[in-house]
Amino acid sequence: MIFGLASGIAAFLLITQYVFSELSYDAFHSRADRIYRIRLDDYKQDVLTNSSVISYYAEAPAIKEAFPEMEDFVRLHRADGMISYRKPTGDLVSYHEKRAFYADSSLFNVFSFPLLKGNAGQVLRRPESVVISETMARKYFGQEDPVGKTLRLSSEWQGGDYVVEGIFADIPSNSHIHFDFVFSIQNLLKNKQFATGGWYWTNFYTYLLLKPGTAPAALEARLSGVIEKNIGKRLNRYNIRQAFVLQPLRSIHLHSQTASEVEANGKIVIVYVLILVAFLILAIGWLNYINLSTAKGIERAQEVGIRKALGSEKRQLVQQFLVESLGFNLLSVLIGVGFFALGLMFFADWIQATNGFSMLLSPGLWLVSLTVICLGFFLSAFYPAFVLSSFKPIAILKGYLPKKAGGESFRKALVVFQFTISVFLIIATLVINQQLTFMQAQDLGMNINQKLIIKAPKVLRTDSFTNDIRFFKDQALAHTGFRRVTASSEVPGQEIFWTDEWQRFHQPASEYKLCSMLAIDEDFIPAYQIRLLAGRNFHKDLSLDDGSVIINESALKAFGFASAAQAIDQEIGNTIPRKIVGVVDDFHQQSLKTANRPIIFQHIPWNSSFLTVALGSKNAMQTVKTLEATYEEAFPGNAFEFFFLDDHFQQQYESDERVATLFSWFAVVAISIACLGLLGLAMFTAKNRTKEIGIRKVLGASVGSVVVLLSRDFLKPVGIAILLASPLSWYAMTWWLQDFAYRTDIPLWTFAAAGLLAIAIALITVSFQSIRAALMNPVRSLRGD
Repeated sequence: MIFGLASGIAAFLLITQYVFSELSYDAFHSRADRIYRIRLDDYKQDVLTNSSVISYYAEAPAIKEAFPEMEDFVRLHRADGMISYRKPTGDLVSYHEKRAFYADSSLFNVFSFPLLKGNAGQVLRRPESVVISETMARKYFGQEDPVGKTLRLSSEWQGGDYVVEGIFADIPSNSHIHFDFVFSIQNLLKNKQFATGGWYWTNFYTYLLLKPGTAPAALEARLSGVIEKNIGKRLNRYNIRQAFVLQPLRSIHLHSQTASEVEANGKIVIVYVLILVAFLILAIGWLNYINLSTAKGIERAQEVGIRKALGSEKRQLVQQFLVESLGFNLLSVLIGVGFFALGLMFFADWIQATNGFSMLLSPGLWLVSLTVICLGFFLSAFYPAFVLSSFKPIAILKGYLPKKAGGESFRKALVVFQFTISVFLIIATLVINQQLTFMQAQDLGMNINQKLIIKAPKVLRTDSFTNDIRFFKDQALAHTGFRRVTASSEVPGQEIFWTDEWQRFHQPASEYKLCSMLAIDEDFIPAYQIRLLAGRNFHKDLSLDDGSVIINESALKAFGFASAAQAIDQEIGNTIPRKIVGVVDDFHQQSLKTANRPIIFQHIPWNSSFLTVALGSKNAMQTVKTLEATYEEAFPGNAFEFFFLDDHFQQQYESDERVATLFSWFAVVAISIACLGLLGLAMFTAKNRTKEIGIRKVLGASVGSVVVLLSRDFLKPVGIAILLASPLSWYAMTWWLQDFAYRTDIPLWTFAAAGLLAIAIALITVSFQSIRAALMNPVRSLRGD
């Protein structure tokens, strides 16, 4: 009884902690209610064709100039690259860093990221300035004071030397954006790619700080005028309409699943489901307590009868049972908090991966938890107290228990409810795991096994860099442990951020299609074993493929070609026509949660962020050592960092695996508590039917027939629960699967397996009590001993 309620309380606290963490994202910013991120939506013929959270760098200044409601803005652009520091001793410290951005000097004024060193109003004003996190300060400088020291950024955008102007506290875990380095955006804007104007490149995350009292919806409605004024003519040429959408800062983490997100966000649907699960499990714990306490209370019936006969009033009995119930509840809470603490340690990886332990100090978390638990205290305590205190003393002393003592129908209804939730969670767990297995077992359209990925060196991209890559390839392939080496701008498992609008040339009224752009060399397609549907691969000689592209099957369909063969030698492009020389089969660039998109491959080896090495040897340690030596020879002074592609690709399913694990554990908790409730029903039934069992045995009934009789009655609520849970779970899981571009069907055996499992668990639970009742001496049963 106590164990069941304590388990329910622990599960409730664990889920509540997670939910509060998810809801707390970005709340630490003092101006969070006035900060909005711009989302850029594309429409064709009033149909939304694309949404992205990256947009133009010129839009924020234009909006501020046009609308006085805007107080300030900040723009961010990724600055991933290799960062180096030359120590006074001459030693070089260098790492590839992924959490780096260029930003406006207003960053620390708009947001509330605390600066530990430096002035928020002064940092990042100079072009060659950078601020770093306290963790990076220790990583690169140790005990040295970083302020005034120089870091070198090697990046494909705007590298160079940057002077450290400040140190900021590590970004809290409940922030939708995390960074360790912030470089001045002024230096980035010197890049020739941005010299053509701020209304061409959509590479910037833009945040607006609105003045107090500004109506965001009214401002958003007027932003289209800024777009029309600056790029209206160009968009009309492409038959595109664009719109700025203001996303409230606090809603980004749970409500934004748009392309090019800074980081993977959570889902509000998961939060809603977990809130429901938390209350259901806690409700199961309380209902189980009511079942068991009333069942055990039947054994105290004579005590109640005697006390009433001696003059005890119902009020006094109610008070006694209330005090006892509250005592049991209090003990359950203490044990439940202990289980909660153990759960935090057991789920440490899951909690740290999401939000950390900071929410344990939140007053709101404990206020809600204690309010709900206290409410449950009284609801679960009053019912048993009033039931037990309502027994008639004369009937009890004569040995007659009220037929409906404890409310038998109500108690069975409680068991039905408990098992309905339990079966629902079992089915949900099975479906979630089926979907994970389905995604992981699907043919990806390529081979990601035995692929070691090296982060490409961050150096000036010239013809010399192409020669260096070829040198690295030749040196690596000279070893028998390597089958092929290829360079590319992205590798599978990562979103392709480079997109562009392309159309078919020489076709009247051809519409522009949004395509992902992938820069590769001639070894990419054979290295990944991607099937060529028509045409050819790129030549090793770059001059033979000047102006050539390869497209995937999704692009083939988007451009309206009837077949792969028809597409060969046709021209597509933006302003310059490019000849299609090959068509490849679709492969899953990202997980199966994402639909395949049109991809255009261009032969640009120097635009490479990754080097893929197809391994022939399974000796990983020796392979890495050999590659590192070869890499340092080809690219001296560059940090050697690598990962294995299959592990990297699998990381896309980590959040789904965590959800599956959670549902599995909560299903175990729910079914365990429900079984305790069923045990309470078995105890109550056996107690009430003692004389009936004795009469049946005197008349010749066997032990087996009595066990079947009792078990059949116990299993009826479980059967009803299965019938109720099956359609509910089918509807809920069908709805959940809609989020996946590629999904499994829900087979009928899932419901059958869940039902049989519930029945088996129920039988095991009640069999002991049923056998015990059937084996009782019939003489003692008839005497009421």
